[in-house]
Amino acid sequence: MQDKYFVVRVWFFEYDKKDQYQYQIVSDRAYPMDKAVDIKMAQDIMNTNENISFQIQKVSLMDLGKSKIAS
Repeated sequence: MQDKYFVVRVWFFEYDKKDQYQYQIVSDRAYPMDKAVDIKMAQDIMNTNENISFQIQKVSLMDLGKSKIAS
């Protein structure tokens, strides 16, 4: 099975003199590495907010019998 990756938007903001981060998965799909890198690069190019960046996160599935949980 080929590894899959999420593209994650990371939003940095200062709140009450503390550094805070908010994370959001860009799409509800996981992609092969080459496609995830393409999406990340496109998001980086189109992004105009200096407080937002993008990262790639490997999807790890845990087999629990009939169901799988992504972590």
